[in-house]
Amino acid sequence: MEKQLKELGFEDKEIKVYLACLGGELNTPTSLGKKTGLKRATVYFYLEKLKQKGLIVYEVKKSRKYIIALPPKQSLKRYVQTKKEKISQEEEIVKELVSKLGNVAERDNVHSKVYHYEEEEGLRFAIDKILEAKKDIYWIGSIETLLSMIGEKHLHRLLTVKRLKQGTTTYAITDRKILQYNKFSQMVGEQRHFRFLDKDFTIPAVLGLFGNNICLISKNNDKIKIVLIEDELMFKITHFLFESMWNNLSRV
Repeated sequence: MEKQLKELGFEDKEIKVYLACLGGELNTPTSLGKKTGLKRATVYFYLEKLKQKGLIVYEVKKSRKYIIALPPKQSLKRYVQTKKEKISQEEEIVKELVSKLGNVAERDNVHSKVYHYEEEEGLRFAIDKILEAKKDIYWIGSIETLLSMIGEKHLHRLLTVKRLKQGTTTYAITDRKILQYNKFSQMVGEQRHFRFLDKDFTIPAVLGLFGNNICLISKNNDKIKIVLIEDELMFKITHFLFESMWNNLSRV
């Protein structure tokens, strides 16, 4: 029980006070101090934190104030829901800040932007950029390179499902290993197109093009690196090369 409460963000002494409240019906700071071995001032401090979390209330009976623990089933659910709502609010604030601060930081370089990221943070950044662009995607590489970085279920949930809902189309120059993965190879209307190389990819990297962005994802010695370039002219040149390769490759 203590372990789960810690995972919810409770402090050790806070847990002691909370469990002591649950163990009695008419608690006072004095009785809780005896149960927990904590000083009255410490008990008061953590009672206030528990009250703010919505887990306890004060009730007055016969001119004396008692501490009552609310039923955990309802109060803990409300506490977690409140945390979720707060996180959602903070995420919106962060998005707004990133947008404003990004505009300030990039004011002197409005035509070309380069981002460098690593590991899962970088992959999520690239996926967010792809979904944000809402444009068709052109990529070169092996699906197994991507799956070695993020995992089949994870990639499908974070990118594929959302992309298909957007109605965008992918054009992939890849090897036939992709045919082993139904989630990424089964035809969904006109939203997937493939051209195959005669040999399997041996380079652990994938090149992606979407909405004036060029994204290179590589894996070396289990270290993942992402470089993303926002540049219209560079995108057009790279896309021209992609189309030249595309027109000379087999569909089967």
